[in-house]
Amino acid sequence: MHLIIHKMEEKMKFAAIKGNMGIWRYYVSALTFEDIAKYVSPITKEISNSDSYSNLLQRAITNNVSAITEYLLLQPERMFNALVLAVYDGNPDWFELDIEVEDYSTFSVGVLELTGNETIFPVDGQHRVAGIKEALEKDESLANEKVPIILIGHEDTPEGKRRTRRLFSTLNRRAKRVNENEIIALDEDDLVAIATRDVAENHILFSDKRLVDCATKNIPSSNTVAFTSILTLYEINKIIYVENCNEKGITKVKQEKRLLYRPSDEEVNEFIAHVNKFWDMFVDRISIMKEYVSTDTVNNKIKYRSEEGGNLLFRPIALSQFVLAIYEYKKRKKVSMEEAIEKLGKIPMNISEMPWKNLLWLEERKNINGRIKKKDLKLLMLFLVDETLLQEKEKRELIQYIMGVKDLEESDYDNVLDVLRKMAL
Repeated sequence: MHLIIHKMEEKMKFAAIKGNMGIWRYYVSALTFEDIAKYVSPITKEISNSDSYSNLLQRAITNNVSAITEYLLLQPERMFNALVLAVYDGNPDWFELDIEVEDYSTFSVGVLELTGNETIFPVDGQHRVAGIKEALEKDESLANEKVPIILIGHEDTPEGKRRTRRLFSTLNRRAKRVNENEIIALDEDDLVAIATRDVAENHILFSDKRLVDCATKNIPSSNTVAFTSILTLYEINKIIYVENCNEKGITKVKQEKRLLYRPSDEEVNEFIAHVNKFWDMFVDRISIMKEYVSTDTVNNKIKYRSEEGGNLLFRPIALSQFVLAIYEYKKRKKVSMEEAIEKLGKIPMNISEMPWKNLLWLEERKNINGRIKKKDLKLLMLFLVDETLLQEKEKRELIQYIMGVKDLEESDYDNVLDVLRKMAL
């Protein structure tokens, strides 16, 4: 929904910088939270004459407001980017100041005076405005904090509404979200990102080009050196985080909140140590991993990932399910993490051979089956360790999935089951 600042009862003056871009003249300044909240109410008719469209915008805004409110209340390092506010009616005055500093001079700095008859509404920042209002209701001490604003002129005509709607769409629909690579590299609140940076920089398994930074989780077969990608490392550390929280009885809602606001240094260090311990055990308890980290030359690493297949753990899609299988085995067998890792580390690992051939690894195409169901991939790993771990329903689902991928008949069920049993530990 759009929000408007009601017409003011008195004049308002504030320092601003004037600029132009495209067809728009704008003024950059800052307003206090109290000023923003004081004049804001939910209304959208400024850019749409239809109540139906107004209702759509009102419903759309409600989803993210609570998260913004919590951010303002809980994050001492809070900061917003500028709200874009459209102004119409009234007769704002601009008083330019002649600024001269040594050989630099400008008339772009001045004071903007609003008469009190103007109407102002957010073109970009409606969620933030609503969040400010909600936060102030809970904590009045935020009243004098200031948020940057960009003021633009709006004309209350059909053409003016079309122009403002177009700007609204450009600023909202086409805004680029922060991607996962940027979160991993920069986020100081996301506990998993913090831990991922630590192990990426300090753990032997990810040193010396063993971790690759690429746009996707997948690693080309031509890269015979890297163990995995940084996106996959983040994904797996997220699994470790969730499982660790579950063991502590932390609800899913609180788990997500703990990734939005940096916990105490003690909690951060505790989780970093927990993640490092997992990867230590991963190397120590799986022979192929111990061999991998002790290998110095590139030529000796070609067997781990190649155009002919390679090792199961060196394929991101399999690695994430392998870690999930470790945790599932640990829970179902009630054993230690070391034992769970060691057990899973003994299943068949060559993806160009059974049971992975033409299931995970497509022999004719010489690539990974990107359509493989991750759940059944995990179930197969558990089956290979101990068939009794699977419920009958899970076992049947797994066998039927394999038959479907390989285009087998129902009569082949027992044969497929026998083949898997021969491959199991």
